[in-house]
Amino acid sequence: MTIVFRGAVLGLCLIALSACDSSEERAEKHYQNGLELLETGDVARALLEFRNTLALDEAHRDARLVYARTARENGNMPEAYSAFLRLAESAPDDVESRLALSEIAIASQNWEEAERHGAKLAENAADLEGADIVALALAFRTAAIAEERPVLRELTRQAEVLAQASPQNEILSRMLIEGYLTENRTDDAIAVTADILETNPENPAFYQIMAELLIAKGDTDGLETHFRAMLERFPNDTETKGNLIRLLVSEGRGPQAEDFLREEIARSDTPMDTHVSLIALIRQLRGDVAALEEIETAINAYENNGLLVALKAGLIFDRGDRDQAIALMQSITDGQEPGMEVNEFRVTLAKMLIAEGNEVGARQLVGAVLENDASQVEALKLQANWQIAADEADAAIANLRIALDRAPNDAEAMTIMARAHERNGATQLAQDLLALAVEASGNAPAESLRFARVQMGEERYRSAEDTLITALRRAPNQPDLLNALGQVYVATSDWGRAEQVMQSLRRSDDELARLAAEDLQLQIISLRDGREEGIEFLEGLAGSGTDPTAVAVALIQAKLQEDAGDEALSLAEQLVTDNPGLPGAALVLGNTHLALGDLPKAEETFRTVLATDSANTAAVMQLLRTLSLQDRTDDAEAALDSALAVQPENPDLLWAKASFLEQANDIDGAIGVYEKLYAQNTNNNVVANNLASLLVTYRDDDASLQRAAVVGRRLRDTDVPPFQDTYGWLLYRQGLLDEAVSYLEPAARALRSDPIVQFHLGKAYLALGRDADAKAQFEKMLALVEPSDPRLQVAEAREEVSRLSVATE
Repeated sequence: MTIVFRGAVLGLCLIALSACDSSEERAEKHYQNGLELLETGDVARALLEFRNTLALDEAHRDARLVYARTARENGNMPEAYSAFLRLAESAPDDVESRLALSEIAIASQNWEEAERHGAKLAENAADLEGADIVALALAFRTAAIAEERPVLRELTRQAEVLAQASPQNEILSRMLIEGYLTENRTDDAIAVTADILETNPENPAFYQIMAELLIAKGDTDGLETHFRAMLERFPNDTETKGNLIRLLVSEGRGPQAEDFLREEIARSDTPMDTHVSLIALIRQLRGDVAALEEIETAINAYENNGLLVALKAGLIFDRGDRDQAIALMQSITDGQEPGMEVNEFRVTLAKMLIAEGNEVGARQLVGAVLENDASQVEALKLQANWQIAADEADAAIANLRIALDRAPNDAEAMTIMARAHERNGATQLAQDLLALAVEASGNAPAESLRFARVQMGEERYRSAEDTLITALRRAPNQPDLLNALGQVYVATSDWGRAEQVMQSLRRSDDELARLAAEDLQLQIISLRDGREEGIEFLEGLAGSGTDPTAVAVALIQAKLQEDAGDEALSLAEQLVTDNPGLPGAALVLGNTHLALGDLPKAEETFRTVLATDSANTAAVMQLLRTLSLQDRTDDAEAALDSALAVQPENPDLLWAKASFLEQANDIDGAIGVYEKLYAQNTNNNVVANNLASLLVTYRDDDASLQRAAVVGRRLRDTDVPPFQDTYGWLLYRQGLLDEAVSYLEPAARALRSDPIVQFHLGKAYLALGRDADAKAQFEKMLALVEPSDPRLQVAEAREEVSRLSVATE
């Protein structure tokens, strides 16, 4: 519901005379001048005179009242509100000011202020004309929030009665529109909106309302007519132009959308921007080749065509000719004087260099841009990403605040800042920023999906549903959004809606969407109807054209869960027979042998895969697992070293190497590998946890402790038990004992079989003087280890138990 001697003597006489003219009298002159100007229609100068009056005499009530009324009549609501508020503060019972404040607050949806001033209005002027409308609006909002439909219907009837006497009252119109929509009377809501626009055709809010109503009705012809009428009245409204183009395209009228943009180019004073929009549309409708042809035409048509050259470079880059694209960007950046446009081109070039792996060159360009313009938004975002990767989250946040000061609605900047806060362990701040990014992006798919996944991770499924449905209104049938929505419905056992989503995915031409539909259908059948029905569904998929490996894996898993090992093995062998060249088929067979406990057969199969594909990481990892299950540690390490010789930077292999080194008590070696993994991807929380854990557990020097604090601070507020143990032990090492215990206790409860976790909690209790609790924890730890365990923590726990036992005797 919805601003030189003789001259000196003469001068002294004039000064004396002017002194007689008091500030109040001068204020009154300005006021009278203002009234005269207002009568002649010179509103701007009249308002200036009233401001002069108030500068000389703040208590000039008449001037402030006329100023407030005039500002409001001319649409300057912030100025009007401020003036009326000053009047109400100086005279709390001033009913005109209270009424104006209530009405302005309701129109701007500032309900807290509306309720405050509305209450004062009801106390002092319940019979004042307009007060009943304010009271009705406040009651209507209360009923709408409570979803009291019978009350809303009654209040809508009352609004209809009041509207007969005040047919153009915007507050009543908003109530009627919302009330009619609640009653599914869309045509009546449209009629109310049309009446308002007929008498107040400059009101942009009701144009937007009309568009939303026509969309709700599904009246695309009416919507097109409405958009074109808006453009006749507001010819520079770029948002409406975009809406009209999107409507024409969605209706399959792409040529008409192109014609519209060409007409805009012909009559525009700044045609290049519109030409860029035309090129984007042509690319969407007719592909890259047609877009490149239009770009060449446009380049020849404009003298200052750097933007078009950059556009051409971007398109060529996307098509894979990256060297030519980079050369084009360098042609419009190298040797050019810094400026807004050149800075933008340099940032674009930096992004291309990043994609090509030339981070050094990209950093040089970004540095040069920020040296010339320290608030260049795109450069700040790139720098912030680098700072987050380097664990300089505070510096990234500072840069992103500068970017958001310049571009307050930049959803990408908000998302990056969320990552920075997440790196600092400020989980709630990060989530708040992701929510703001959704709003700033207009519920765009990427931002909405990111936030919905956070909500789903916290099992806030209804909130996630709202986020996804709102995004789907903007991007109907977007596969990733639909898939996530389907998972929400599966998690809440809402099978009817889950099936609706599955059907929407199935109608898509996207192959991944179709696979997602099949996976969703399998989940629905298995969870709702049982495993047997799930197996029957999978068997029906076999031979249907669906990826045979995916179907076989699902069937084999189902058979293994039913202890039907022979059938599972037969399915795996048949898969290899039917698809001898299919990637992954042999892996399925090896994994089936592994699941059935036939380790020699599994080893043989994985080694066969590696004989022809030595870089097959999945086969290497499964071979290592198979050898480890046979206690053949030396063979496993040899196989791993051979694989690392082929792929020395492979993160999965490096992770396995770190695990072997840790098990062999080569802590420095393991730390070295984790540092390498961390340098590859500082966003991996598990790597960060493992690195911080080893540093804080096995090293005592200040540098290691500081390094652990930097890497591990993202774990603050975590509810993941291994992360809680790491962060709690880090707090312990920093002397923050009470806070450390708040993390170590839940970690110890969840990880009951981990002796080191129990030891950490025991040490924290001991430092707090809780000797009995410490002794109990050390005893728990010792019960979990072998007597011959060589770890220093085990020896220390034995000593502490002995010492504490003597102390209590």
